[in-house]
Amino acid sequence: MDYRKLADTAMLAGTIMLRGGAETNRVEDTMERILDTSGAATTEVLVLSTALMLTIDAPEISAITKMQRISDRGTDIGNICVVNNLSRKYCAGEITLDEMYEELEHLGEAKRYPEWLCYLCTLGTVVMFTLLLGGNAIDALVAGASAVVMVLFQILATKIRLNQFMYHMAALACATFFVSALVGGFSIRCNLELVIAGTAMPSLPGVAITNAIRDTLHGDYISGSARVMEAFVRAISCAVGIGVGLYLGSLVTGGVL
Repeated sequence: MDYRKLADTAMLAGTIMLRGGAETNRVEDTMERILDTSGAATTEVLVLSTALMLTIDAPEISAITKMQRISDRGTDIGNICVVNNLSRKYCAGEITLDEMYEELEHLGEAKRYPEWLCYLCTLGTVVMFTLLLGGNAIDALVAGASAVVMVLFQILATKIRLNQFMYHMAALACATFFVSALVGGFSIRCNLELVIAGTAMPSLPGVAITNAIRDTLHGDYISGSARVMEAFVRAISCAVGIGVGLYLGSLVTGGVL
């Protein structure tokens, strides 16, 4: 048994899952199942919302300890599903350790979706949520224009590497300012509240709140508290961004919104 390769494989699997938005309990369970195939006397895994640690110790080897810092997290359920399937196949003996590591390495480097599709989904999310909340065709068109601003700012933020707090606040401020100035300047008859609500939907911390609840219910209070704080900070950034955008928009339109 190549214990070091096993540790690298478990760490890579956990890294991909945590970056994909998996709850800490799921990541720990997957890593522990992979390490348990070694038959080592001691295998320990500790997963936090921003870091992973593991240890393997056996009489025939020196203890192996690895730690990985996670600085960027998103939502990629597809990657989580693939890692789960690979770990199950490996634990069942259907694939070798080398095969699993190679698949995980390819999965971690490859982009699952092209950027244009992500931007198109952002546009569709804003428009569809505006309609779902009760908007009409005009509201959807205005929301689409607002979504274009969001996409353009998303492209800019990727190039200058803005952190999540600044990105959501600045993107919503720009989009809200644009749509409020558009509606007030051209006297467009639309429901501005629904348009802004639809525009904010891609930035709301729904996954963070869900994972915070699940981590807390599983007894992972540190990770649960961290995710609650993450959701709270993102919600504040969204609120501040919308407020700034509306204020600037009212200045441009003379208070007519």
